[in-house]
Amino acid sequence: MKNIPLYQVRPIENLRDMIESSARIYSEKAAFLVKTKGVEEYLPISYSQFKHDVDAMGTALGDMGLKGKRIALIGENSYQWAVSYLAIVNGTGIAVPLDRELPQNEIVNLLTRSEASALIYSGKMSSQMEELSKKPDTVDYYINMDSDENPNNGLSFRSVLEKGYALLEGGDRSFLDSQIDNTGMSMLLFTSGTTQTSKAVMLSHKIICANLMSMCSMLYIGDRDTFLSVLPLHHTYECTCGFLCQIYRGSTIAFCEGLRHIPKNLKESKATVMLGVPLIFETMYRRIWDQAAKKPGAIRKLKLAIKVSNFLRILGIDLTKKLFTPIHQSLGGHIRLFISGAAGIDPLVSKG
Repeated sequence: MKNIPLYQVRPIENLRDMIESSARIYSEKAAFLVKTKGVEEYLPISYSQFKHDVDAMGTALGDMGLKGKRIALIGENSYQWAVSYLAIVNGTGIAVPLDRELPQNEIVNLLTRSEASALIYSGKMSSQMEELSKKPDTVDYYINMDSDENPNNGLSFRSVLEKGYALLEGGDRSFLDSQIDNTGMSMLLFTSGTTQTSKAVMLSHKIICANLMSMCSMLYIGDRDTFLSVLPLHHTYECTCGFLCQIYRGSTIAFCEGLRHIPKNLKESKATVMLGVPLIFETMYRRIWDQAAKKPGAIRKLKLAIKVSNFLRILGIDLTKKLFTPIHQSLGGHIRLFISGAAGIDPLVSKG
């Protein structure tokens, strides 16, 4: 049986092609919704701004002598992580995403194994990275994603970005004009959990882009969607589906503040799509039934609504949002698609 595409996708050769075409098509549309220090609401960052920041970051990294080098990324999901990732792979070197939950000795081990020359880390890991920087023979540069000023052990993301903008204004086109090897290694991943020693996996632009186009030809994600990013970006599952796919299709990415904040962030961002693993959706499913159990007769009404909904859907009638309005409202009121992966989900949960 042939896989027949359900949706049209635009061809891309590499991730630079992806971001350039998306910035051209979606320009002033929000690529990200972010929360800054002291601000509770999500603020938009446009596709155009995102591309400019990637170009500036990439230009600065190249000027620092990191062209062709391996650069590690570690920290929670953030706009700075996204900018750094594409700045690395789109003309600087090879991205090495690391798990922020790893113990210090394993971080050192993976930095050594990957032969990383720089480490870009989140502010929440500052003390840990300061200790790490005191060890001999780790990396040449430490870049703090969240610090406003250069930290004791290295540079701030802001200072590197500002340097990149200054270089661009001065006519530096080294990053913009750099050649990308579509079949060469652009990302080095380390597996986790299955063996004592993590395995290194090499990915190229060609492989990643083929994955993006194939996935989007079978599952509709569009420029009217807002995606709540929950899973860690160092996992290729979230990086490909929750980050690169969304940029490719012109949707908006909002970063979740933590698992316990999912309902709140769904409402605040007006998210329409969320990617997760079975445990997340099974927990949400149990919570719905637990809440219903607290109200007299609510479980009986919920079971009846499920039966009615299932019958109507056989007839091609979808009244799920009307029948389950309180539940939809508790999940932000805009969600249209939950995607579960990485393991099998209980059919009872997926069916609802």
